[in-house]
Amino acid sequence: MQSWKRELAAIALLAGMVPSSALGQDAQSAYPQRPLTLVLGYPPGGNNDFLGRLLARHMEGHLGQKVIIDYRPGAASNIGAEAAARATPDGYTLYLGGRPNTIHKVIYPDFKYDFARDLAPVGLVATTTYVMVVDNAAPIANVQDFIALAKAYPGGLTCASGGTGTTDHLLCELLQRDARIALVHVPYRGSAGAFNDVMGGRVDMYITPLACALPHIRAGKLRAIAVMSNARASALPQVPTIAETGYPRLALGAWYALMVPAGTPPPVVARLNGVINKALADPVLQDAMTHHEYGLPATPNTPESLGRLITEETERWTAILTRPNLAPAPPDARLP
Repeated sequence: MQSWKRELAAIALLAGMVPSSALGQDAQSAYPQRPLTLVLGYPPGGNNDFLGRLLARHMEGHLGQKVIIDYRPGAASNIGAEAAARATPDGYTLYLGGRPNTIHKVIYPDFKYDFARDLAPVGLVATTTYVMVVDNAAPIANVQDFIALAKAYPGGLTCASGGTGTTDHLLCELLQRDARIALVHVPYRGSAGAFNDVMGGRVDMYITPLACALPHIRAGKLRAIAVMSNARASALPQVPTIAETGYPRLALGAWYALMVPAGTPPPVVARLNGVINKALADPVLQDAMTHHEYGLPATPNTPESLGRLITEETERWTAILTRPNLAPAPPDARLP
């Protein structure tokens, strides 16, 4: 809008002649005017990275600007979340968040940001199913075999995760509670190291997003012994669900959501929400997500519906984790 038009619009607004939404729409249409940054809280090569790059690529066509990936790994993605929360709230810094961010006050109490207060919801991006895997050479054919071994050797079996406070870790803890077994938790700074050690027989079991594990399963390097859901996965129809094995409370997937720093102008949040939903409606993106076992969010996919999900997740997992079953992360957990 030219300067004289802005002045007339402002005068009209003061005179009550033009609704404020007209100016908001103008600001919304002018955004963005330079490349955006999408902060990812995990290192390259994992589930978060694949989905973030896929989303960024499809958002660029609707935004008319590049979306640059900024990796800030560590502390179950909370280092990245804290960095995004401190960014200028102008719509040029985005963050791909998830469940681990909702419980950082319990797992990482030293962090100086508040996920629910310092980051604002834009929209849900995807969901995914988890799968329990072991080394393909391990003498474990199913969940019952694993639990029997764990009971025979209390504290003798290990469970990998992508970091303390991740959904991988929470599922490992819930399995111990429901199956009444004791495992040794082995946290990694992402999935790559965890996969290497499970496939090398150095760690006994890993509960990980199906999208990440599928290539290793298909290559015969990992054996899937349960899908962490109530319905079998189309990619692994022969693998039973965790509910079928007698542990329905472990039917838990992950979710991924786009966030921006709190204080980002509402017209910009609305524009980004529209861009996400347009990208998710693209058959090319849908095919890519389906191929990698991601689920599409339900509609309407709004900032408000995501805000409710974050509130529900925060309350649910805070209640679970404040019972004596998970200790806070060690002091060095924030190291990159």
